[in-house]
Amino acid sequence: INTGNVMDLFIGGFYKPTIHRVVQPPEDQRAYDRLGYLYFTMADDDVKLLPLARRPVLERVGIERRFPEDDAPLSEVWRKRRTTTYGRLESKQGSEKDAEEQV
Repeated sequence: INTGNVMDLFIGGFYKPTIHRVVQPPEDQRAYDRLGYLYFTMADDDVKLLPLARRPVLERVGIERRFPEDDAPLSEVWRKRRTTTYGRLESKQGSEKDAEEQV
């Protein structure tokens, strides 16, 4: 399951979000066209980003709360904070050749 950061907040870390990486394909595959199918969705702006704690699986395995319930941001606030810092965070050489990771 490929999830994003907001889903990680809703499910309390049960599935970790995918790290976005852009890596050159192997030399012998660079001449081929590549196609990706992506579907993005976002919670409504007025939704608090809290784990769905009353779910049997999450109760059984435990969840990780990123914020106290009273301090949890609304989706709109979190999205704006995230988009204003995009590309401004420090990067480091990734573990794979030709890849960088956010610090």
